Amino acid sequence: MKTLAITIAILTSGLINNTYAGGGNFNIKDKLQKVVKFENNKLPIEKNKTAFVKVSFKIDAQGKIEIIDTNYSDELVKEQLMLKLNELKIEEKHDPNKVYYYNFTFKKM
Repeated sequence: MKTLAITIAILTSGLINNTYAGGGNFNIKDKLQKVVKFENNKLPIEKNKTAFVKVSFKIDAQGKIEIIDTNYSDELVKEQLMLKLNELKIEEKHDPNKVYYYNFTFKKM
């Protein structure tokens, strides 16, 4: 069976009350789950090992992700995640001053 790197969990930090932007009605978690997907062997994680990336970001006025800070267990996994986040474009109304905090945990199975 081919190994598949999957996102086990996308957890919101306790620092945010919800995942909805002020004034908008979109769910950022749904957007992240659609974009943050990796095909077979795309992440440099050993089988049955995990890696994490904690990220804080804003969504600018043009709808692009603006990374504020990251904490991670693997540099290459973080770089792959940043590429995925840079693909994201938010078209819905949102608050460009809101800071989002997310923990991404990855495991190769």
